[in-house]
Amino acid sequence: MTEVEKGIYLPRSKIEEIKRKRFRSILKYVYDNSPFYRRLFKDNGIDIDSIKGPEDVSKLPLTTKQHLRDAYPLKMACVPKDKIVRIQMSGGTTGQPVIIPYTRHDVEQWKEMLLRDFHLAGITSKDVIQITPAFGLWNGGFGFHFAADAINAFVIPIGAGNTRNQVRFMVDFGTTVLCATASYPLRIAEVAEEMGYSPAELPVEKMLLGAEPWSEEMRRQIEKTFDCRAYDIPGLTEMGGVGTVGFECPHRNGLHIWEDNYIVEIIDPETGEVVEDGEEGEIVYTSLNREAMPLIRYRSGEISAVVSREKCECGIEHMTIKRIRGRTDDMVIYKGVKFYPSDVEQILASYGVRHYRIEVGNGIRVIFEGENGLAGKVAKDIKEFLGFSPRVEVMQPGSLERFEGKAKRLFRG
Repeated sequence: MTEVEKGIYLPRSKIEEIKRKRFRSILKYVYDNSPFYRRLFKDNGIDIDSIKGPEDVSKLPLTTKQHLRDAYPLKMACVPKDKIVRIQMSGGTTGQPVIIPYTRHDVEQWKEMLLRDFHLAGITSKDVIQITPAFGLWNGGFGFHFAADAINAFVIPIGAGNTRNQVRFMVDFGTTVLCATASYPLRIAEVAEEMGYSPAELPVEKMLLGAEPWSEEMRRQIEKTFDCRAYDIPGLTEMGGVGTVGFECPHRNGLHIWEDNYIVEIIDPETGEVVEDGEEGEIVYTSLNREAMPLIRYRSGEISAVVSREKCECGIEHMTIKRIRGRTDDMVIYKGVKFYPSDVEQILASYGVRHYRIEVGNGIRVIFEGENGLAGKVAKDIKEFLGFSPRVEVMQPGSLERFEGKAKRLFRG
């Protein structure tokens, strides 16, 4: 068994042993090396010697994105600048940048987590891997590249945009694995059709898709369109980057969290209290194996729930959480009903809709490209399944804006 496989299939007893050892170690490490955490613990009356193990993690204060903004450029780093080998920037932020530094150890840890993901998806050195997320301060493309390079695969580091070239390269080089934002494959399909190619006849066999919430119906639509298998790859820059925190096994019954590297809690976004397994809430991450800037109880803004802490039928004993439903800042509350864009997408995708937008202002408008006769059906389904009545409008194909990175679905007036 390789080191990658050992990490994936750790027995539960070993996971707990590593988690406990690393948790105690990382607490002492941040206390000794981070003035921010030393002050935060002191201000909250925390004696780290009283925190015995992972079962006590909820006693520690939460870390927020505002803390990271206030720490610009490197005030939360635990290592001197000469130990930092790169920085990345968290996406989806405004104002002060959120900078995440990496040591060589951190880059290797990122690669190791991606190698686990590749193994589960059956990606090998025989694959041709086309990486469409950007290579820049936003970490999108790099994690995929580190892992693809490590297995000696044929790598096409094309980056974002120029969709016609994306299709051309897929055809000319025989791309078997596509790494992309979750919404991008449907744009690729549209352009491929314009170029005279059937998406299902393209050589792509697997897709690793992330960076934005996407529904099971959208997954089914992508897989049918391309005749491929699509995997959800979560991850956020603050925890190291794309693919670091966990991945789906072939059974795809949720996201397995790499618990030897991360502690995951689900909290009530309003109270900050840990919720019961199965109850939906905000994911809080504690990084156990990062060096430059490990984060303790970091509020991710992502919405999920614990599915299981038992051994999966695939043999993995790391915990399983639901796929990300949305983000706390994307939640819409309308006449007492709470929903996320992915909830509306689930309904639209079941009718084959690829492109849509949701406008929230004086009421809610759901606009999509499709057949005129769908408006009434969509409105009825939204009322029945989500509990509110939007204004539904159908547009001609090509009417809505296209995106080559993260798709913007929600517009607030």
